[in-house]
Amino acid sequence: MKQSRFFLIVVFYVLLLPAVCLAMKETDHDHENCDHGLQEVQDPDKHDDHSKHGDTDVKHKEGDDHDGHDHEQEAAVVLTDRAVEFAGLTIDVVNKKSIGRSIELPGEIGFNEDRLAQITPRYPGIVKKVVKHLGESIQKGELLAVVESNESLTAYAISSPISGKIVEKNVTPGEFVGEDATLFIIADLATVWVNCDVYAKDADLVEKDLEILITAVGTDRQVKTTLSYVAPVYNTTTRSMIARAVIPNTDGKWRPGTFITGKISLSTEKPVLVVSQNAVQILDGETVVFVPSEHKNGFELVVVRKGVENNSHVEILSGLAEGDTYVATGAFELKAKIVTSTLGGHAGHGH
Repeated sequence: MKQSRFFLIVVFYVLLLPAVCLAMKETDHDHENCDHGLQEVQDPDKHDDHSKHGDTDVKHKEGDDHDGHDHEQEAAVVLTDRAVEFAGLTIDVVNKKSIGRSIELPGEIGFNEDRLAQITPRYPGIVKKVVKHLGESIQKGELLAVVESNESLTAYAISSPISGKIVEKNVTPGEFVGEDATLFIIADLATVWVNCDVYAKDADLVEKDLEILITAVGTDRQVKTTLSYVAPVYNTTTRSMIARAVIPNTDGKWRPGTFITGKISLSTEKPVLVVSQNAVQILDGETVVFVPSEHKNGFELVVVRKGVENNSHVEILSGLAEGDTYVATGAFELKAKIVTSTLGGHAGHGH
């Protein structure tokens, strides 16, 4: 019986083992096919990634190329004939001329403090009489008031030490006044001071004896004079220094407290290279002038350094030479063309 069972088991393995092996082989093959199929699915993705990586390289290269451009090449502009006419472009030649400029200083008319008197009592006491009043003209030595001394109980006179007008009065009969009280202020208004504020940007250009044109704000009243004093220090409150002139005021029209503008005209000692004021533009924080390029209706910029300037011309210290041609009018339109083109092509570049 045992022999028969053993024989059946042997026959079973002999008959079934090839089938099991075949099944296992097919299973392994399917698994390999599955892996292979996955690999084929992944390959297109890898290919796409490689393509994207190529786009990035191109952009990076373009970025490198852009960084390698110098400013002049990047800012070249070529216009059509119609655009040139529309922009009103005109070409001029860099030449030499003496250039002047003006400095305008704000200021105010003030008393001539060298001709100003503050009247105080000699002794404290009671005011017995007030003779003169606010706004009155007075001559030197004229009586102003009478005060009775508290100590001696005797009256004494208060007289004007100068001729002028009473511009301030702080006294009434019967009032007690101390030695530190200011009873009257007398001003000689035959001359007045013009006090102009000079700020740091103009401080090195303003000097004593410079000619200055004074204009009363809101009027056509003018007078030309020279500076008699320039302060050596700044006012710590206004951060400006005083430039002063003394002007005649015999008609009394230059009233203290009047706001004025002082205009000082300066000029270069010898002819210098200049271009028109409209030609100079600021681009990317640099001072530039446009010049014609080799292309028809083409223009490129040149970085310049400027010196003295006025309302019409700018001195050129470097960047251009005598005889060079440049865009005298229409430079702003060329600058606008560069800015809009750059923003459109490279958003955020910052021109």
